Amino acid sequence: MLSTKLTILIADDMDSIAEFIKAQLNTLSNDIDFRRARDGYETYRFALETSPDIILLDWEMPEISGMEALKNLKLNPQTQDIPVIIISSFSSSDKVKEALEAGAIDYVRKPIETDELIARVSSAMTLANTLRELKIQKQQLESEQKKTHHILKNILPAEIVKSLKSGVVVQPRPYRNVTIIMADLVNFTEKATRMSPRKLLDELRIIFTKFDEISQKHNCVRIKTIGDAYMGVSGMFSNSKEHALRAAKMACEMRDFIRERNNQKGVQWEVRIGLNSGEIIAGFISEHNLSYDIFGDNVNIAARMQTYSGPMQINVSDSTRKLLVPHYNFVRRVPQKVKGKGMIEMYYLHKPIESIKTKNKKINGIQNQSVSNTF
Repeated sequence: MLSTKLTILIADDMDSIAEFIKAQLNTLSNDIDFRRARDGYETYRFALETSPDIILLDWEMPEISGMEALKNLKLNPQTQDIPVIIISSFSSSDKVKEALEAGAIDYVRKPIETDELIARVSSAMTLANTLRELKIQKQQLESEQKKTHHILKNILPAEIVKSLKSGVVVQPRPYRNVTIIMADLVNFTEKATRMSPRKLLDELRIIFTKFDEISQKHNCVRIKTIGDAYMGVSGMFSNSKEHALRAAKMACEMRDFIRERNNQKGVQWEVRIGLNSGEIIAGFISEHNLSYDIFGDNVNIAARMQTYSGPMQINVSDSTRKLLVPHYNFVRRVPQKVKGKGMIEMYYLHKPIESIKTKNKKINGIQNQSVSNTF
């Protein structure tokens, strides 16, 4: 927060002149905080450290002159907007011109006339107050922008937020090769009635925050949450050929997280997950609604996969199974009749093929060792 007091830095190597200036300016207001510098180097250092509202700068000072300090102040983005009034015994118009061209807003000649000093500093104070108000407005605007960005980041995919920030109009578009992930908590309504609203929201926050972390880890995108339901998509912005594999790994890790959390003796949750692969359409529902959603038959099928999944199971469609055949084993299930689609094949995702191969190698190694030990 900016101080309510106006800070004026008086830079002059002569104590008598500095005290004279301070005494005259005290008649302007009791709400001024005066600082003192005795050479150009101190002026520049104090300006960086304290960000004064106005600098009264003597041209002729030892070691580093006031003019050199002025030029350095105007080169630094942190100090370049501070109003500077040059005070000098030089009276020629060329010197005045040189000071103004270097960035000073005004010029006071020595010996200092009280009325002239007060008039010029009063004008600088008006400018300084305007600059302070602009700084406050800028801080408030930046704070609101951060809040808005945080809100958008939590309700929209990161790629969409980037497009909106850059002014790009986000049009509805198809995504041809993606895998949709649908998950919900089993018996949520029943368990929710036994919890306080705060406890319930804390549970959802912890679970969905972890689901978001898992989604990001596997380069998937969270689309939305509705109550206890979680929807994500793999391959939407990355165009990855491994979208189904990433979705499967995400689903497995989501389920593992629920298992691990249940071991901590908290609320015992179960999750059911459905996966389906294919083409979708994504976009905003309306110009006045920031809800970014996905649509199409494949979204509906993913929802059916989740609905027909058993607790702590990952139910996948045939389209997803075909993409995962090199990576996982499956348990075939009884096809289910879906309105408008007829009978739909579905499978439970089983163990990864690599883990089964590793297990078989270990078993074969033990058997071979047993056989060799008998001879």
